[in-house]
Amino acid sequence: MLSTNMVKRLNDQITLEMYSSNLYLQMGSWCESQGLNGAAGFLYAHSREELDHMRKLFAYVNETGAMAIIGAIERPVESFESIRNVFALTLEHEKAITGAINGLVESALEEKD
Repeated sequence: MLSTNMVKRLNDQITLEMYSSNLYLQMGSWCESQGLNGAAGFLYAHSREELDHMRKLFAYVNETGAMAIIGAIERPVESFESIRNVFALTLEHEKAITGAINGLVESALEEKD
């Protein structure tokens, strides 16, 4: 059984992955509305990948006997200055997601879980 702390952290990550999926989906929509179909396709695929991450974490939490919970998901930004801005924000967000995953790993190692 996972510790209470790990369940909370994993559920927070589930919510973050869901937000990430929505963010990239919205970015893709903006790109498509600007006629940037290649970038839109890339971001739509990235959105699906984040959703896959969320589903894997969701299943893992449930498989351990805990309950996966999706928290409130913030509405993503819907308008961007430029395609350069979209990808700068994507990079910034990916760094934050990686930091969150690294924090999960650190917690798991500390708890020997």
